[in-house]
Amino acid sequence: MYWVDKIVKNIINSQKYKSYWVDDMFTPSGFAHMGNIRGPLIHELIYKVLKKRGKKVNYTYVFNDMDPIDGLPSFLKKDFSKYMGFPLRKVPSPEPGFKNFADYFTKDFQKILRTIGIEAKFLSSWEMYHQGKFDEVIRQALDKAEKIQDVYQRISGSQKKALGWLPLQVICEKCGKIGTTRVFAWDGQKVAYKCEPNLVNWTKGCGYEGKISPFGGQGKLAWKVDWPAHWKVIGVTIEGAGKDHASAGGSYDIAMELCREIFDYPQPFKFPYEHFLIGGKKMSSSKGVGLKARDLVSLLPPEMVRFLFCRTNYREAIEFNPVDSMAIPDLFDEYDRCAKEFWQEGSQSDLGRVFELSQIDKLLTEEVFLPRFRLVATYIQMPNVNIKAQFEQEKGSKLNSKEEKILNQRIKHAQIWLDKFAPEDFLFKVQTQLPKEAQQLSEQQREYLAEIAVLMKKDWKSEKDLEDRFYETARQLKLPSVKAFKAIYLILLGKSYGPKAASLLLAQEKKFLSKRFKEVLK
Repeated sequence: MYWVDKIVKNIINSQKYKSYWVDDMFTPSGFAHMGNIRGPLIHELIYKVLKKRGKKVNYTYVFNDMDPIDGLPSFLKKDFSKYMGFPLRKVPSPEPGFKNFADYFTKDFQKILRTIGIEAKFLSSWEMYHQGKFDEVIRQALDKAEKIQDVYQRISGSQKKALGWLPLQVICEKCGKIGTTRVFAWDGQKVAYKCEPNLVNWTKGCGYEGKISPFGGQGKLAWKVDWPAHWKVIGVTIEGAGKDHASAGGSYDIAMELCREIFDYPQPFKFPYEHFLIGGKKMSSSKGVGLKARDLVSLLPPEMVRFLFCRTNYREAIEFNPVDSMAIPDLFDEYDRCAKEFWQEGSQSDLGRVFELSQIDKLLTEEVFLPRFRLVATYIQMPNVNIKAQFEQEKGSKLNSKEEKILNQRIKHAQIWLDKFAPEDFLFKVQTQLPKEAQQLSEQQREYLAEIAVLMKKDWKSEKDLEDRFYETARQLKLPSVKAFKAIYLILLGKSYGPKAASLLLAQEKKFLSKRFKEVLK
């Protein structure tokens, strides 16, 4: 059984998580990276399958824009370091046309999530706090601060905080920062606080001391308390967490316990999921580690982005590095294999199910011809090739409108891959002058090329027939096929490798080939 179906089966069979409310979160402190897509997509799949099974279900996605800026992407450090410690919503946008810093990065990620078919209702933490929706849970947390410390100590083994610690930070009335305030007293109406100069090592507080109401968006709960507070405020019953939060004794475990002991709220369905890695490293938005999510959705069609995440069980790490690798062509090959499985076996097959849940628009229930991505990327580099004709020859008939649309989509994304990510050894260009590498040719290879020159004077309707003659000629001359094709590549590309030799030669003008063979064989 496919992994999402197993999760949903467990949720339904437990009878514990009604009404079904799926939720996930993101802090818009920088451009979302590729790995940030995994969480919302896992939750979206659960939401979609529950909905498909006739369950009444909601899906919300919270942008934690009440958080302070505690780190910056490298391109913003020069101009925005002065805003460290301020709430994300109170910092100006890096670009005109957006309300603030948080809005700039939120809108970017929202657009990406919509592009890949995420149907969640987007919520703002800032707005919920300022609408007073957190007032009740803030009061509960302040009244039970000692008990919260006991939970921290019991679950994570942490030391107790300083005397008078309270799980809240307020926005300083003097400097406007929230990341530097320490709340140390609560009288049931207001909290006393100080904007500490040395509370954190990434910014300075102004030193102001005062009293303020913690309600109506003037204060924000500490992260480990804020998380379960969100669950109660929204009504969440299903929310997973990445491995960093879900380790034993981590913030996920603490949040679950706070649900029971502080907020008197049923614990949501718990499922930890693994990271998305690039080069073995976990990605980070604020530190700029990994490719941006916006890069991924420009590199891949939306359904392929979904497929990248759908194909891997949530308990397994995804290691994916498209830079200078064949990861993208391999991904398309795997997608095509799953598509064929779906057309043959339907969604009963796990591979077919992966394909089905990767789709965004109308599901392709009937089999269509899928042009292989790496062949598309090869033909693009041969300007005289009629790509559509090449694939119609392979299919054995005309491409229908759906197939033409798929081909055009793959041409677009293959060009992006070639321009930005393809490894050097996949790139080739027919040289206008005889490459100096042709000097490496042996006498036997030159003899082979002489035979090929004769073959290329004929008109070939079938690429396969020509390719077969290439192999047959090499056998007759007792020349290993590797060395035979290397000879062709050396005189045209200056490399010892390249695309299918028959495709490469048929793409060239006969006049050009005749001149090149004469130069080699003189």
